[in-house]
Order: sequence, then structure tokens, then C-alpha cells
Amino acid sequence: MLDLKFKLRPGHTSEREWMKPAPPESVFWNSTYACNFHCGICFTDGGLPGEDELTTEEALKMVENLHASGIQDIKVSGGEPFRREDLTTILIHMAELGLTARIASNGSLLNPKILKKLRNETLTKSFQISLDTLNPNLYRKIHGTSAETLKSVLESLRNLLALGFHTTVSVRLTRQTLPEIPRILNRAHEEGWATVTVHLPLNTKRYQGALPQQTDYLSLLRPVFEHFSKLPAHWLVETYIPWVQYHPEIQRCEETIRFVHRGCYAGRGHLTITPSGFITPCVCLDVKAAFIGDVRKDSLIEILKTSPLCRMMQHPDQHGICVDCPYVRTCGGGCRAAAFAITGRLDGQDESCPLWQKKNRLRDKNERVK
Repeated sequence: MLDLKFKLRPGHTSEREWMKPAPPESVFWNSTYACNFHCGICFTDGGLPGEDELTTEEALKMVENLHASGIQDIKVSGGEPFRREDLTTILIHMAELGLTARIASNGSLLNPKILKKLRNETLTKSFQISLDTLNPNLYRKIHGTSAETLKSVLESLRNLLALGFHTTVSVRLTRQTLPEIPRILNRAHEEGWATVTVHLPLNTKRYQGALPQQTDYLSLLRPVFEHFSKLPAHWLVETYIPWVQYHPEIQRCEETIRFVHRGCYAGRGHLTITPSGFITPCVCLDVKAAFIGDVRKDSLIEILKTSPLCRMMQHPDQHGICVDCPYVRTCGGGCRAAAFAITGRLDGQDESCPLWQKKNRLRDKNERVK
């Protein structure tokens, strides 16, 4: 997932070397495909539950195996995770093992009773609520739900804060949502939301209304960077984009904004478990070509060590990716999900990379001169 996290208040960050493989301390679990929204852009193509999703018994066993492997934290998403009727049971079992949870949700099903139970009986640390706009009519169009739902989601955000959960929101960047982001940043400052995460959509599943994958998203975000830098309270921008430090817009903004570049841990220190139990390097690669194991029978630690796809992501230059680029060992050969979206190949070229685009522009200019 290509993310920029606009952090308004001091909290946790890390500047460890992300290209270096490390034992995973956390995993993503997309717990179900079921969702009560129907967003045009969805990295799991959520809607109806899958026929072969993990049963309660299988999910509890998975949690135990993850704990035994040294996992300390599970990032739970969907679909909409609270469409799983057994989710609270699973979260309670995680707490019994000492496992913390961070949950990504659309926020529409978070009634006070559920939230109090999670606060009292689980080790849920934080919530990220999908909030692409504060305009009810646009919310209806983007999220595929009623305009009135926005009011209940904003109430859920207030309840989360009142119960002491680390509370954040997320926005998928499109031409519709771009002008909404400064308003959401303002609301975050007013309400006390810690972070506004901007997702740059990866067009691997459902991407209705998304911009082309090669779009220069970071240049589009210039007014957002400028707005963030002028907020009364702003801490830093954490980036999860492999090549981001080489983008001229980021280099320009570094004069006024502190950036922490965390790269991409997919296939290096993070793995994702799909609702059906398949293991994939990236939360945005819920595609058969990227399945590297099955949580019902395979060890995540062994897969991270032995999977050919993980090895390719850890050592891209040894697998024909960006072999003539001097920055490949610091940018990881770009984003494999973006490359797959553009070329249909996991070892394809990430044509959204600014270094690759600059090289191509120079080549085209030289050819015209000839």
C-alpha cells in the first residue's frame, strides 16, 4: 500500500532500514471480503463474503500460530471487519495471548456497546476509519452507502476518542477527494484525530474512479502539503512509498515539513493474510499470482525466508528489476503492486517511479535531438 501519514501530534515513528529483512513483529489480516459499503476503489474488492473464508476455529488457530511465531500485533481489516460476527471473539483470544490489534474499518458498525467491549476485553490499540470526504452527498457516492451514514461514522470517531483509542482517518486520493483533504486535516485538528492517512490507490482489484497508476500523485498533493505545514499543530509526514525521497515535490517540501521515509516492508518484514487464508507479501496483492502460502498449513517465518517472491522483493537487482539504476538498493525496485497493476507482472517495471520517468523523458529528448 502506498501511503502518506499526515501526523498532527507527536507519537510513534521509526527510521530503521526498511530494505533489510527482519523477523516480522506484525501482520495484516484482511478478515473478510464482506462489506456493507460498495466503494468504487477497494483493494480487496469487498462486498459479499468469500465462500472459503477462515472459520472461527481456523482463525483462532491462526492467531495461536502467529503468536508462537513471534508476532506481537495484528492489523485487522476487510472488507469491513465487523461484518465478521466472530471478530470480537477472535480479538479477545488475541488479548489472552498478549497480541495487540489495530483495526481499519469504515466505522459504520461501531456502536458504543462493541467499543466498550473492545476497550475492556481486548488489546485493541487503534482505529483507522475510512473518511474520504466530509460532504454527505459525496460520501454517499464514494462509499456506496447513504448520506446519513456519515453522521454516524463521525459519532463513532468521537466515541473512539472518548474511550481512549488512538484514532485516525484515511482518504483514498482521487480527483474527487483531493480538494477534501485540507478540510479533513482541519477537522482532524479540531476533533483530535491523530493522523490523516492518504492512500495512493493501487489498481490491482476494484479501482472505479481511480487515476491511472502512473499518475504523479505527489505533485497533485502540493496544496495538501502546503496546508499541512500551516496547521497550528503538525508533527511530521510518514511515507510508505519506496522511491518517495527521490521525488522533487518531496524534496521541495522538506524545507517546511519533517518527513520520515519508511519505504515498503512487504515481503521484507511484513506479510498479509487474505480472508481465505492465503499468504501474500502485500495487502494490495490479493491476487493468485502473489499467493505464496496458506496460513492453514504454512509458517509465515519460513515463507518470509524461502519464498521466491519475497527473495525478489528483498533483492530486486538480483532478479532483473532496475538493474541499471544506482538507487535500486535504497528504493527496492519500486512497488511490486504498482508494477503488477501496470504490467500484469510482479517483476515488471514500476512506471510510477520518478527516477524511471525522468530517465525516460531524457531518453525521449535525446531521440528527438537525433
